[in-house]
Amino acid sequence: MKIVKAEMLWTRQCPLRCEYCNMVDGRSNSQSVEFWIQTAKALANLGCGFAAFYGAEPLVKDIDKLGMTINAFEKNGIKTTVITSGCVPNFDEKLDTLYKYGLRSLSMSYDIVPLGKSSKAKSDKAIEALCKWLTRKDIRDAAAIATLTRTNFRELPDSIRKLSDMGIWTFFDMIHTDRGQIGCKVKDTPETRELLFKEEDMLDLKQVLIEVSKLKTKGYKCHSSNQFLDLVCRSNFKHLKNYDWNCGRHLSFPAWITIDCDGLVYPCDDYQPASRWYSNKIDKEFQWFSKHMKLMCLERCPGCLWNTHYDAHMIKEGQLPFCNYVHTEK
Repeated sequence: MKIVKAEMLWTRQCPLRCEYCNMVDGRSNSQSVEFWIQTAKALANLGCGFAAFYGAEPLVKDIDKLGMTINAFEKNGIKTTVITSGCVPNFDEKLDTLYKYGLRSLSMSYDIVPLGKSSKAKSDKAIEALCKWLTRKDIRDAAAIATLTRTNFRELPDSIRKLSDMGIWTFFDMIHTDRGQIGCKVKDTPETRELLFKEEDMLDLKQVLIEVSKLKTKGYKCHSSNQFLDLVCRSNFKHLKNYDWNCGRHLSFPAWITIDCDGLVYPCDDYQPASRWYSNKIDKEFQWFSKHMKLMCLERCPGCLWNTHYDAHMIKEGQLPFCNYVHTEK
């Protein structure tokens, strides 16, 4: 396994205009279905086992194109999910189409503590849609994806319990702002800075993450590994305070790649330096890509604290089973 996962930035269009989001730049998916079929084969040759389709809002348009691409990935042994806000016309019909093409995992944006009426409406819609998704046959999983902030982290354990009782997995990542790296997906705004963790939050946060770890041992559906929860708390929250965990320091780099809507390959959805590599041939050029991007990450990326990125490295290094990542029994 040369990579664990592929992040598919399927489109950079979205009907929403969230103030903190840097993902939207107006571009649509510019490659053909045949290109994406070849991409699926190239990724399979690298041992890739999972691909998440998102970007800005993947369900804006080209649903049949997305469905055919998902079908190609699944046929090549790559499990898929779609990450969506659900804020698109004909949402249910679009999910019907993707399900017919083979999609068996749905992930949706969710606010643990609603930030207002719109936030609550979006989160309520996510729960309704995920519960409905789970009534279909042969579904692998349904997941709610949240951003953990100083205003909501204390409610995380109760949220995990509530979602688990409905059969829904909880994903979460730690809040951060743009610190100047190329392609950062989060804008630096006054509102975002107010959500960042402060020194007085740390003791309570540690207790919350310990409780989450205990919930995991009891079978509650929280995606984050105990290794990641430990990383957050380690060395007096060094990585959380500095947001400086850097994948380039791992011998297993890269454990994943990011593929943009034009087919260009980058090391990360949050760091996108200049690239000449295209995803339909990345298996043939992987050695050169890896060497170049490792140097770029070590020299120029300030780092991150993304849960799924850290766990991807743990899987490639044999410290976590892949089945935990995709929520299968083996």
